[in-house]
Amino acid sequence: MEILNKILNRISGKLEQQFDLQITNKTIIVYTLNLIGFITFLAYGAVLSAKGISFLSGILLAASVLALCNIFLLSITRNYRLCGLLITGLIGSVFLFILLIGRYHGFELCLVGLFPLIILPVYGLRRGQIATLVYLGLIICVIILHNLYFPAAAYSLGFAAGLIGVCLIVFLLMYLYGYNENYNRQRLEKAILDSRNDNRQKDDFISKLSHQIRTPLNNLTVVSNLINLSKLDPEQRDMFETIIASTNNLINVVNNIVKVSEVKIEKELSAQVSFDLFSTINNTFKLFHDQHKERVSIQLHVSKNIRSYFMGDPIRIKQIFLNLIENIIKSEAKQNIEIIIDIEPVKENEAVSELAFIVKCPSLKIERDEFGNFYGKPDPISLAEGTDRLDEFFLDFTIARKIIQYYKGDLDIVAEDNKTVLRFTIELKKDVRFVSKKAEPEKESNKLLPGKRKIDLHDASILLVEDNAINQKIIILSLKNAVRNIDIAHHGKEALDKFGTSKYDLILMDIQMPVMNGIVATKKIRELESATNSHTPIIAITANALSGDKETCLAAGMNDYISKPFHVDILVQKMKNLLEVEE
Repeated sequence: MEILNKILNRISGKLEQQFDLQITNKTIIVYTLNLIGFITFLAYGAVLSAKGISFLSGILLAASVLALCNIFLLSITRNYRLCGLLITGLIGSVFLFILLIGRYHGFELCLVGLFPLIILPVYGLRRGQIATLVYLGLIICVIILHNLYFPAAAYSLGFAAGLIGVCLIVFLLMYLYGYNENYNRQRLEKAILDSRNDNRQKDDFISKLSHQIRTPLNNLTVVSNLINLSKLDPEQRDMFETIIASTNNLINVVNNIVKVSEVKIEKELSAQVSFDLFSTINNTFKLFHDQHKERVSIQLHVSKNIRSYFMGDPIRIKQIFLNLIENIIKSEAKQNIEIIIDIEPVKENEAVSELAFIVKCPSLKIERDEFGNFYGKPDPISLAEGTDRLDEFFLDFTIARKIIQYYKGDLDIVAEDNKTVLRFTIELKKDVRFVSKKAEPEKESNKLLPGKRKIDLHDASILLVEDNAINQKIIILSLKNAVRNIDIAHHGKEALDKFGTSKYDLILMDIQMPVMNGIVATKKIRELESATNSHTPIIAITANALSGDKETCLAAGMNDYISKPFHVDILVQKMKNLLEVEE
């Protein structure tokens, strides 16, 4: 039994990598039935041959050979339906043949009555009922034929009734077992679905609660920064500082609340569009070049054997590299960073390509938890200098790993020779419109952003897209002395209208808005810019701060992200980073 368990575990492990659980279980059942049939026919045929019963032993040995052939057929084709039909037909035919020749009323005829044990696991309840009725009909026909051609050894009515009764009893027991199993599985599936719905409702509630709390907290933080403490007397200053300290504590509470929300990659939200893999990844790197051009160097090498165009969701691919590179940059907050990315083919067929991604970067201090997720933190000096924003220093590769698993791969991070190597593979569907094209030359990317003019923040014209009047007032108060002009749009549709009629140097975009949200508005702005070869920086200013929100914003085409509550000086610095870039 231990040997059989090892064989079945090995088979199920291979099958689970390719098929869902139901197909895997059916294939294992058919495989096991073929294996048992082969061993039983071979062993019993050998026993009968030793007793001198050559005719029936020859039939059994031939059946064992056919069962062995069926095992090889199942291993090659993985067609469990066809192989299940063949093995049940073979076993049923042998049983009926034994019944027809009528020389054995012992062990062989008992097997005839137990045949429903085989039918129901292979065919299921509905088809199993039909197959069992057909089998019972064949038993009756075989008994009648036997009594006609072998009247001297005719079966009695009692024997026929008993044989059919055994079949019916076995069928009923197996049917009750299968029905109970299906009922329990349906209940379990319903419980899992209810649990997922409860978790989704919990995450939605946390997201809405976080959004509602962060907006007034942000207003408190920003207004407090605008107040001149020198104009307050000592008592007033002490009370004001108490308010600020309490606000900061409340911010930490909100940050801890949102951490309980698990990162989810919704498959149904993934688009299936044609995209250029090289351009998708290369454009993602431009976001980091805007902010870290002086100390970050990213090189991308794509094998010449990889075709450019695939079907899928390019935003998911962007999210992988946004999460990976952002964590790498976090780990080396003050040092120059060189990142080298190689993309190589692993295997492919007519429909999909499996690609390997190797990301080499400076050494990362990370650990892996019991669930396989990678986490880490930088050196103590960086932590000590940034104690007011600890979350900005901790590394978390969960988002990238979740998306990679969605693409049937997994993330592995290892240390090699004073550097860290991040490896993962993903499967991408080929775009059939480009399959016939020849492979392109090897692509390399060193310069990640086209040249653009430098703009001083004081000369910049800003479009603020925000639906909340109080938030509008707070941001205008914060930036009125830092920029030349601020226009306001109350939702994404109005922002598109203003973007089409006026020229802006930078856009501050809220996410949750009526009529059209910030994600959709950003995508449409980028579509408009693609026709004019222009680019306007967009910063998301949002109260969405759950895991994955930042990556969603950046992958949609935004250049940077800041969550509420924020410090005005951080927002101003982000704006300068995007405006005062000169190649």
